[in-house]
Amino acid sequence: MIEIEEIQNVCQSITETDRISTMLICFHEEKDGNLCGEILNCYIDGPVRFFGVGDLILKLDEICDWVGTPQPTTNPRFLNKKMSEKYANRTREKNILPVKAKIQLQDSKTLGSRAHLAKETLIVKIEFRQNASIQGRVIGKLTKKKYVNFRSALELMRMLEEIVIIS
Repeated sequence: MIEIEEIQNVCQSITETDRISTMLICFHEEKDGNLCGEILNCYIDGPVRFFGVGDLILKLDEICDWVGTPQPTTNPRFLNKKMSEKYANRTREKNILPVKAKIQLQDSKTLGSRAHLAKETLIVKIEFRQNASIQGRVIGKLTKKKYVNFRSALELMRMLEEIVIIS
């Protein structure tokens, strides 16, 4: 587990940032080679669970839709109209957050109380959503507390696949 003071500092910086699209990724375990955990953001009312790196990436993109930033430059494509409608219905049901989040729903203590249980954490800042992908940067203990930029969701997936959770 991560030291409580370190997590409190991380959560404090997230709640003070002017970037709504800053997410704290908490890795809790690895099941059958898939990283599992939750995504925390002070503008959504609770953690978003993920099961695997692909699920994490899709949920990061979906959270950006929920909080209203950054806006995508293109709409998602699907193999057929039925799949498109299914996706629209599914995301509409989950979109219970304020449009373009203006109110902070969680404070640093609330985030910290969940995050200190994680085996590893990483902060992801989504800067842009261009060309049907996400771009941004990550920072954390794994990056030696230096920002590492990623140019696409695929590149971020490659980075995250190298994380090993030690139980």
